[in-house]
Amino acid sequence: MTPTAMKTFSTFVLFSIVTAAFASSAEPPITLEETFEQPLSADWHWGLGTWTAKDGVLRAFESGERRHGPVKVRRLQLSDAVIECEFRFIGKATFAGIIFNGPPERGHIVHFVMSRQHLRVIAHPQKSPNVDLLKQPGKLASDTWHRVCLEFKGQILKATVNDVSFTATHPCIAEVKQTFGLGGDSGGPEGEKAGALEFRRLKITANP
Repeated sequence: MTPTAMKTFSTFVLFSIVTAAFASSAEPPITLEETFEQPLSADWHWGLGTWTAKDGVLRAFESGERRHGPVKVRRLQLSDAVIECEFRFIGKATFAGIIFNGPPERGHIVHFVMSRQHLRVIAHPQKSPNVDLLKQPGKLASDTWHRVCLEFKGQILKATVNDVSFTATHPCIAEVKQTFGLGGDSGGPEGEKAGALEFRRLKITANP
């Protein structure tokens, strides 16, 4: 092998080693699947209302005097991500929501609301005021499982409920989310007698 060929070969080998090392150091996507067969882990660190995980279903209803509606928050840092789950309304429940939050000083970032009559994307550029990015009519029946898929990519959020898809765009959508929450209106302060929200088959694939 000539000196020139040897130099070219050595450069190629060094490039291959560096490329392989860089590839191996890249963090793989995070995949989270919640079966809801067991009580919630400590990563579900804050909430309102009563929540139970049993037989593959996460069930929530309002309780206590606050009358906010049930909310449960889980730690999981994500930016670009795909979030999938199924939900349904029981009794007088009127809407379910998935909300994504920054650190405590930042607060809410973006909120996806699925009501009996509308699908909404609400941006939170700051702690207040909120910006309604999208509000579209849609009928969601009670006692029926509905599929939802949220895809975050930069400033774009693509939402699909059952077979209906739409997109919303805002700079705050690209912010890193520290936690996400499930919740909504379960029917009122009478608690489980009024109604409940149920979630199942939660799967999240996210870039760290």
